[in-house]
Amino acid sequence: MRRRFTRRTPPILTLGTIAATGMVLYGCGDEAPQDVAFSTPQQCADAGVDAQICEAEYQQALQKHLTDAPHYASLQECEAAIGEGKCFQAGGASGQNSAGQTSGSGSGFFVPFMTGYLISSALSNLSSYGAYRDYRYSSGYSSTPIYRDRAGTALTSTVENGKAVSRPVNVNTRTVSRSGFGGRSSSRGFFGG
Repeated sequence: MRRRFTRRTPPILTLGTIAATGMVLYGCGDEAPQDVAFSTPQQCADAGVDAQICEAEYQQALQKHLTDAPHYASLQECEAAIGEGKCFQAGGASGQNSAGQTSGSGSGFFVPFMTGYLISSALSNLSSYGAYRDYRYSSGYSSTPIYRDRAGTALTSTVENGKAVSRPVNVNTRTVSRSGFGGRSSSRGFFGG
């Protein structure tokens, strides 16, 4: 017969140990916030995000899209790359092209329609627009515009070394839409299919 050696007094756990264990267990079960894709600000609000936050994120994505999306000198050039009816004229009357050079025509440049935008799922947990402003200020967070190429692939674009670089939308992104991206928004001139 073997004799078991056991401790006669149970170990004492301190409150700090319990709290640390709780945080570790909490962190194991939760996923990091994902990006959520929306076609319109209304769709974002319908998903439970504050309507002011949805509109602010849309406006931010639109401004980012105008600077980061690929720029084309003509409508024909844009439609050759993106597809017929999927481009619009952007740029002011100054007629600057994507390299920042002034063109003689004063016609601006052409970019693909923005067909949606990505926001962090963490934004749905914010209680107010004020909390959202604080979150944006402290985290440096920004929404991401989406457009589609000729093949229908959802892309995001960033500027790296002065050139627009397009990438497929992250596969971990959730799309909140019944019919996917590509529908036209009657209230927004920059969304297109």
